[in-house]
Amino acid sequence: MRRTCIGIVALASLVAAGTLLNSAAAGEKELKVLEGTWKFVAQEFEGEARPAKDLTKLKIAFTGDKFSVTEDGKVIQAGTNKIDGGKKPVQIDATVMEGQGKGTTMLGIYELKGDTLKACFDLTGKERPTAFSSKAGQMAVVIQREKKEK
Repeated sequence: MRRTCIGIVALASLVAAGTLLNSAAAGEKELKVLEGTWKFVAQEFEGEARPAKDLTKLKIAFTGDKFSVTEDGKVIQAGTNKIDGGKKPVQIDATVMEGQGKGTTMLGIYELKGDTLKACFDLTGKERPTAFSSKAGQMAVVIQREKKEK
C-alpha cells in the first residue's frame, strides 16, 4: 500500500512538473508572439470608457518579458510580464518597475486574435479578472499591433 501511495505521489509530481514545464513553455511562446509595438484602440477604467481621442498618443511595446507604455513618446509605465499560456484565457502578471503604479503587480487575462489583443487587469493585484470588462480597481484595454514599415 505504501509503495502505491509513493508511486501515486511520484506520478502526480511528474504530471505537475510536466504541466509547469508546458505552462512555462507556453508562456515563453506567448511572450514571443506579443513582441512589437501596439497602439491603444480602447480603454476602460472601472467601467468608464476613455475617449478614443485620448488614446491616440498611447502605445505599448513588448520586448521579451518587458513592457513599456508611452504617451507621446514619453515612458509613463514600464516593467516585466510573466505569462501562463497554459490557461484560457491566458493569464498575465505585469510587475510595474517604473512610472504609474510602480511596485505593484497587476493580475490580468488576455485574448489574442490576429493583431488585436483584449486584456483586463486588476490594478491592485488582489483579484484576477474573469471577464474583459472592468469593475472597481480594474482596467480593460484593446490594443492593435502596429504594422511594420517595409
